Amino acid sequence: MNKVNENELKAAAIRKGMSIPDLAQQIGISKKRIYSRMHGATPFKQTEITKIRDCLGLTDEELISIFFTSDVS
Repeated sequence: MNKVNENELKAAAIRKGMSIPDLAQQIGISKKRIYSRMHGATPFKQTEITKIRDCLGLTDEELISIFFTSDVS
């Protein structure tokens, strides 16, 4: 299962002057839900990823590095 790169997502939000709770509000989900998704308890929905991309103005490369990296052990 892919894990969200939490640090990259936080950094992208900060670059836009937002906190993670601000981002959650902007994309229409609760603070609890966004943290649950960031910590891998439940996956982000495609619609949420799209809203985050649009809200933060992410490039394709940034989007991939945040949402589509896999853990390598």
